[in-house]
Amino acid sequence: MIRWYLQLVLLLLLLLFQQPSSSSPLTPSNPSTPSNPSNPLTPSTPSTPYRLHRTHDSLYHLNDFRLPYPVYRFCTGDVDGDGTTDALVGVIKNTRFHREKGRRIFIFKQVDGKPRPLWMGSKLGGILQDFRYLPPADSTLTRKGTIRSLETTTDHRYVVAEYQWEGFGLAFQRFLIKNTDKETALKKFNE
Repeated sequence: MIRWYLQLVLLLLLLLFQQPSSSSPLTPSNPSTPSNPSNPLTPSTPSTPYRLHRTHDSLYHLNDFRLPYPVYRFCTGDVDGDGTTDALVGVIKNTRFHREKGRRIFIFKQVDGKPRPLWMGSKLGGILQDFRYLPPADSTLTRKGTIRSLETTTDHRYVVAEYQWEGFGLAFQRFLIKNTDKETALKKFNE
């Protein structure tokens, strides 16, 4: 009990005296161009209603919504096909069913001008490494975009898969490539 209390006090002191490393808002990557893997939080679309503010390495705010996790990806697009822009935020955290920290996807919707969770995913098919949003190829057929994922398997092979919104969550659509090396998977992921 005392050890836990001391750890909590130390954490609070660190948070109290740590200077924010960035106070400028970050806007998502442009959904019509491939995400920039070297800097996934690079501002490039000023017209989005979402702003991601970094307080420190494990505290972000999506507008007024507190995200107490490290963020590795931020992009926007119409995930559910309702004609409005959604925010996709990649966070690193554990979940109730997956105790190890891992990369997760959170999807937010604007409700009364504020971001609210639409889906806070715990896992896709494999071990998520990265994702990106792709707008629909033909908007006359569907307004829903696609989420392309780069995943690994338990035997350290790579897959690239695509998912779309179905009712309540992301549904697997297809593999673009599977059982491959990292370099080949990254090429397919960025196409």
